[in-house]
Amino acid sequence: MKRKRIAALFLMAALAMGSLAGCGGNGGEEKGSDSMGSASVSGNAEAGDDTKSSAGDDGAEAQGDAGAYVELDHNVSGDISILCWSGDGEYHEDIGHQNWAPEDITAINVASIYAMAKKFNETYPNVQINLYAMGDWEGSWSQQMENFKAQHGKYPDIWATQSLIEDVEKGLAADLSVFSDDPVYQSFNPAIMDMMNYYGMQAGLPQYMVPWGVFINKDLAVQNNIDVPDPDWTIDDYTLFISQSDNANFWGAMDIPIKWINTGTKDINYMMTNRSPGEPYVNLDSDAVKDMLSLIPKWAENTVWTQNDVGGVPQEVMDQNGWSGHWFYANGYVLTWDGDPWNIGVYANSDPQEGQAAFDMDVYPRPATEYMESTIGIVLDPLAVHNYAMDDGNPELSESEEERLKLAYTFATYWVGSTEAAQARVDQQFSAGGVLRTASNDSLPFVIGDEFDEQMEIWYSLPTHTRCKDMPGWRKCMELWKAGKIWDAPEKTYPATIQVDGTVMQCLDEWNYYYADDKMTAKRASDGWLDEIKSKLPEWNRLANERFAEAEEQLKNALKDFYGYTDEELMLGND
Repeated sequence: MKRKRIAALFLMAALAMGSLAGCGGNGGEEKGSDSMGSASVSGNAEAGDDTKSSAGDDGAEAQGDAGAYVELDHNVSGDISILCWSGDGEYHEDIGHQNWAPEDITAINVASIYAMAKKFNETYPNVQINLYAMGDWEGSWSQQMENFKAQHGKYPDIWATQSLIEDVEKGLAADLSVFSDDPVYQSFNPAIMDMMNYYGMQAGLPQYMVPWGVFINKDLAVQNNIDVPDPDWTIDDYTLFISQSDNANFWGAMDIPIKWINTGTKDINYMMTNRSPGEPYVNLDSDAVKDMLSLIPKWAENTVWTQNDVGGVPQEVMDQNGWSGHWFYANGYVLTWDGDPWNIGVYANSDPQEGQAAFDMDVYPRPATEYMESTIGIVLDPLAVHNYAMDDGNPELSESEEERLKLAYTFATYWVGSTEAAQARVDQQFSAGGVLRTASNDSLPFVIGDEFDEQMEIWYSLPTHTRCKDMPGWRKCMELWKAGKIWDAPEKTYPATIQVDGTVMQCLDEWNYYYADDKMTAKRASDGWLDEIKSKLPEWNRLANERFAEAEEQLKNALKDFYGYTDEELMLGND
């Protein structure tokens, strides 16, 4: 899509973000067949008798001067088909014009999109929204995309993607930066937008995102005369805090928080997302990384998994908690739990629920280190819109293709950014095993400024989130979130995998699985572990950088093949 290529590149430079996607978790599936041009297209926006795509007689009008964004005509007609997971396995047609009882809706995604479609159709009554929210499915997500196309004659117009990079490399995802002058587009959090932006090509939007800090059990600490550190804590505070567990009735942590080394130095995630042309992607062999690694043997003394490796956790305790960090935390066996950030609504629920944290809990940011200030990670599930520009095999975006794209884009941005849509999800209920629950999940607002605060009040109105408002650690996490201090590279959006002999390999394979028996001989709680891992870092670093370079080259080739980029533009965008 070349219509706004240069503008997009200048926008990217203005954001002052680095390589690839910016702050950049779960990708890496097998590649499916590569076919774009043969898909028949939904979202056929028809502008009415005058064939315009600008504002209609209902009051939609241009924003600002000539050439600025023009709102979609409220009389537009067309259809939008959506594909997502975690549903009822049914294909629902024109859901916005249905009238369903909450008891008849059995999946949260169906209820959520139903509620938004009904509200959307109040403004755009001639748009038909169809939904296939998959139930159980087998095979890769790319295969589900192909299955959808085989059944419906086209790819979905909007879909929840498992790997945004893979969709870009197939030319499936549209470049949404053509709408960068839309005030709605400009209201989105730039730090998070940049995680899905590749050399100025805006490939996606977030359909789900939550901060990734660490859950704290304050009651467990107080009951054992352990001082609870402040949310503005350091890595030394964390080390002292977990070291005071008795390792018989409770432990300091479930596992080693390796991701804190990724975000606690400037040599892994920060470097991946801020590198300058010609620089490495990571430096696993840096003094900072080795310094952080030296903390692991100390942490291992009070961590469930490392102690279990050497027989230090009773079998009955492991069995009672399902060998799961979730249950160790919910059942009060660990002071901290750095996993499962998507369980915030379960742990914090004010209403009785299985898995609820029935104690004084909090969510702290990742602690500050000598090398990085306090930060948070992110879980980011992206949303993609179909690349209509390639339906004719030409990356140039024609006027009619842009009209179809604009229709799908308008609903996608309504989904992720509208306060009205956020309220509709909260108000809508569905049947979860016979119990009526809200259709709103734990995802945070995508907008910034006053709109963010307004949508957070809606978020806090739910019993699953009310407790969070008074948690000092959570408030600190929100400060960091609003400031864009999220030094992370989400695996569903960052180019961090390659194909090796037909299977997916993570670029940081050795580092991410440093604890595996095929990577290390020494256990983390045993003597010799630190020396062994340090000896492996130079080779792991070499392999990681070679793989990242290959992954980036694949992305660049796709941008040239399907989005009209030139080598010169890619050089301008980044190395």
